[in-house]
Amino acid sequence: MLKLFRFAIIMPNNMKFFLLFFLAAILAVSCSNSKYPDYKESDNGLYFKLVTDEDGVLPNVGDYMKVDIQYITWTDSVFFDSKSEILPVWIPVEKPTFRGDIMEGLAMLSVGDSASFILRTDSFFIRTIGAARIPDFAAKDSMMYVNVKVLDIKSQDEFAQERQLIDQDLEVQYEQLRVKEEVEMVDYLKVNNINQKPTESGLIFIPVKNVTGPRLQIGQKVKCHYTGSFIDGQIFDSSIGMEPLEVVVGSPDLIDGFNEALLLMNVGSEAKAIIPSSIGFGKSEINSPIPPYATLVFEITVLSAE
Repeated sequence: MLKLFRFAIIMPNNMKFFLLFFLAAILAVSCSNSKYPDYKESDNGLYFKLVTDEDGVLPNVGDYMKVDIQYITWTDSVFFDSKSEILPVWIPVEKPTFRGDIMEGLAMLSVGDSASFILRTDSFFIRTIGAARIPDFAAKDSMMYVNVKVLDIKSQDEFAQERQLIDQDLEVQYEQLRVKEEVEMVDYLKVNNINQKPTESGLIFIPVKNVTGPRLQIGQKVKCHYTGSFIDGQIFDSSIGMEPLEVVVGSPDLIDGFNEALLLMNVGSEAKAIIPSSIGFGKSEINSPIPPYATLVFEITVLSAE
């Protein structure tokens, strides 16, 4: 039931009946016109489905919502789930700024409520989250699901106090992750019998296929295939089966460790580069795809250079 129905209970019985009938008629039309079964369409073009409704107090613009949230592709693959993250997810409640904005849906939810939304992938990532681009696996005009369960709602002042506690806990977790990286690196090298000495920066470069020819130089445009994984073997990115990566050697768009590895390679060569966080993504955000203090392993094949 939409939160709008709450206002009916304070009206006289005849007015209440009229309003309920009127709103039911609107929703019936909305459901029948919706392109997606079981999802309603708001006047602002947001497709939503309320899963649970606790009939609580709605948030105000400027409040913060603590949520469990999932991002799901149109083919039902979950590619983000806050339950697997270290820190809780808080979302600032803002006014909707475009047609189909999820902010309209969040304003319908109180603590304990859960809902599913169908959104344009490009609008959600670029306009709502502020990402530079949509994920590589998503088509430009594709749709996606975002599932939300509201765990808590706080005012700006209440959230400011909560944020202090979060920041204190965050620093403790950062230090734990920094120490963990050092321990895991030692174990990884031992288990995989890697005795290669690191470079001055900490890069461990292991040639897999050597070929003759000059090494790559800063400024060269290179095509290469790569697979990036964490030291536990989990792959987080790969160009295999896709177009090769085109980069300029020395570009600031590349992490330092990847640039350094390219400078030790030539066209046709293959190598494994073990990149500690100090020349990788460093102290990244806790909930980012590459966690803080993460050692990365790249398998790189240089295809061409010009």
